[in-house]
Amino acid sequence: MSALRKDQVIYVSRLGTAQVGRLPLAANEATAASIAAVLAAAAPPEGVCPAMPVAPARGPMVAFMPRHTEMTPAGPRVRRDGWVDPESRVMFRAARVADAFDVMTRQAQNRHRALVAKAEKAGQPVPVFQPPFTVGQIEVGRDYAALVERCASSGVKCSSLETLNVSGSGGGDREVAMLRDFQRLRVFERRIGGGLAKAVRRIRPGGAKKRKAIFDQALVDQVCIGGMTISEVLRAHGWAVDQGSVERCRRALQEALERMRGQGVARVSG
Repeated sequence: MSALRKDQVIYVSRLGTAQVGRLPLAANEATAASIAAVLAAAAPPEGVCPAMPVAPARGPMVAFMPRHTEMTPAGPRVRRDGWVDPESRVMFRAARVADAFDVMTRQAQNRHRALVAKAEKAGQPVPVFQPPFTVGQIEVGRDYAALVERCASSGVKCSSLETLNVSGSGGGDREVAMLRDFQRLRVFERRIGGGLAKAVRRIRPGGAKKRKAIFDQALVDQVCIGGMTISEVLRAHGWAVDQGSVERCRRALQEALERMRGQGVARVSG
């Protein structure tokens, strides 16, 4: 059987018979545009090594410059630690997969640019950008996601933690590390608590979709582990996405992340 051309497809009927046909021109154009959009979204960020392949399954990425600390006669100095091309001697940045915090920060930056343009057009003072989450809150959220992934891939359930033999000669470095991870995960879960980030209202508009209460633990898990934005969490629980609901859930997530850091309940201003 000869090879198919790009504009040919095989149609298979319910009876199992097959025949070769051609895609309509509009379908070809729509398919090509869809493939081009997927490849463009999967392109590596600007400034990273050009040898990094385009991988749609990898998801969107964020570039960053690795750094390390060196001790010099004048004291510790932070140096850039990116990959250097041996021929051009150009230092490239590294890249990592973007998470929900990156998406929400980028959305906040886009809204801020619109506010700046509006203020400049009206001759008013330019507002100062305030990120939706602090650096410490983002770091503890990412640490929590990595910790959950390690515990899930260890092959031991948290309820079976006491069965690990880590005392005396029966325990090894792996068991000690697993015990430490599970203990830290339990501390995080206790600090998150069982509070409500969004309670279900008793009176609902007619015909509205059934809503579910959003607990702090579910909010933290879906954002930090599931990669969902606050708007997506609200939709998943049947809530309408409005400024008030998003802001309330954002504050609840901020406070939960602060508790995970051991800072108690955060006092978020503005």
